[in-house]
Amino acid sequence: MKKTIAVMLALAMTMTLTAFALGEEISPDELLNAWNQGQAYNLFDVRDAEKYNGKTLSGAENVPLDQWGDFLQQVLDGGFDQMDTAIYVFGENAEQGRAAADTAALLGFTNVRFLASADAWAGPTVSLMQPLGDLATEDIYGNAVGPGLIEGKKLVMINVWGTYCGPCVNEMSGLGSLAKEMEKDGVMILGLVIDCQNQDMTANEAQTEKARGIAEQTGALYPHILPNAHMMQNMMTRITAVPTTIFVTGDGKTVGQWYIGARSEEEWRTIILSTLEGLEE
Repeated sequence: MKKTIAVMLALAMTMTLTAFALGEEISPDELLNAWNQGQAYNLFDVRDAEKYNGKTLSGAENVPLDQWGDFLQQVLDGGFDQMDTAIYVFGENAEQGRAAADTAALLGFTNVRFLASADAWAGPTVSLMQPLGDLATEDIYGNAVGPGLIEGKKLVMINVWGTYCGPCVNEMSGLGSLAKEMEKDGVMILGLVIDCQNQDMTANEAQTEKARGIAEQTGALYPHILPNAHMMQNMMTRITAVPTTIFVTGDGKTVGQWYIGARSEEEWRTIILSTLEGLEE
């Protein structure tokens, strides 16, 4: 199967070189219009993960070009048969975008369009490498916070949780213990609670009171903050379930992987230590 996909990818690139493309190029304005109308939901960034995490189109999913064919084949093997579904792809340049579009077309997809490059996009972008942005927000006690909250820390564990989430609450006692234990190592645990705001992003007093009660009852006495607009755009759109946990350095850059689901205190200790070791390599 992988050999077949590799042949298709090579064929697509050959067609690109001969100026014969199976995929159709879309202009930035056309893609922006589709995006604004909610039609660009099958949007794929085929650049490598580092470029994707640095900045990508809002709503784009990362499937590097060398994995693209296998990814599509897995979709087909899963029974997908709506071959006229609109698919939008883009890469570092037009050659990457066209190669991805042509590969999809060779596999039978009939409505594939590619953007000339990521740089051609003039619409909303997200930066997954700096999920917290300037950290200008407030905590669950109403105190203003900023970048000084994490400045100088070696590693910050951001635990995204909700007051309604049983697994989130169940792991917070262990996180509270770890926050005290690992403070000497430059590690900080930071809670990001997602259901304590009104629609206009102002704090909801009833919910923040509930969050405070949970934090105090579980001994999770590390800081808990509310997401601001930057976090909503750059991090929350990528979160599909809570708890979700990510790690950043003291200057806010993402390190390691994202973790979905609750874990025991010992499991988190192992993950934190492993992430710290990765920083030293």
